[in-house]
Amino acid sequence: MTVSVPPPTLTSNSQIPSHQTYVRPLGFGESPSGLAIFCNRANTNTWYTLSQDSQPVELPYPALTGYLTSIEFIKGEYKRKPTCKLRFRMMAHRPCTLEAGSESTFTKGFLSAISSLTPEQLRSPIIIEAIPADEETVLFCSVWSGGQKVFQSWDEHTNWREIARKAKGNVAAISG
Repeated sequence: MTVSVPPPTLTSNSQIPSHQTYVRPLGFGESPSGLAIFCNRANTNTWYTLSQDSQPVELPYPALTGYLTSIEFIKGEYKRKPTCKLRFRMMAHRPCTLEAGSESTFTKGFLSAISSLTPEQLRSPIIIEAIPADEETVLFCSVWSGGQKVFQSWDEHTNWREIARKAKGNVAAISG
């Protein structure tokens, strides 16, 4: 038996479209609170969460399916140097916040794919896939929409500000 309940609220400006519901089976299950996912290979082979004692725990699956609800860039500091991270939120089996370095290969793959999708395509679930490269520090990101892998080529001449602007605009258009 399952119960259909409204999706949990992420933030006041980032909710999945109201016509979608979150179906959760009765009984024991994972916490409905948000899950922070770090998309890099600094501590594991692909992506990971942190345990209660802040130790990395590799996620057992390479793909996450859900609704993309927001994209933002967060400025911070690491080892007394300024940093910038991509942070995006998805509503999956529970709210998920994913974070990657703003100039990482993962981020470039994600942004180039999302910028090439239409807001209408983003109203349906997408799949984010973390793929480890042969090089130990590189993590690729593939995006799937409607059963098809989204591929958008990019190189050292790609205008990342424009790609990020378009990707953010596509996501903003589905919540407005």
